[in-house]
Amino acid sequence: MNIDFIKLFNEIVRLAKPSIGKASFASSMEDKFKELDLDSLDHIMMMMYFGSIYEIEEEVLQQSKYETVGELQEFLEKNKTRDIESFEQAMEYAK
Repeated sequence: MNIDFIKLFNEIVRLAKPSIGKASFASSMEDKFKELDLDSLDHIMMMMYFGSIYEIEEEVLQQSKYETVGELQEFLEKNKTRDIESFEQAMEYAK
């Protein structure tokens, strides 16, 4: 992956949870979702965005199991059907 995944992750958090409230942004690949105060609805919204970006089928997204930002990236890399070359390209697909 050629893009800064933490930057992309944080932008998707911003989109999925516009009233950011108490959620925190990730600063490392080891950050755990639980510690970022992202709830199950946030996860669903985020996965919808990531599914659009990486062109991953909804059934596959529903099977995702991850606890850290790095594990999420590994899941996306393993299941993607579209390569992303830049942050800007990723955000175009997230619209």
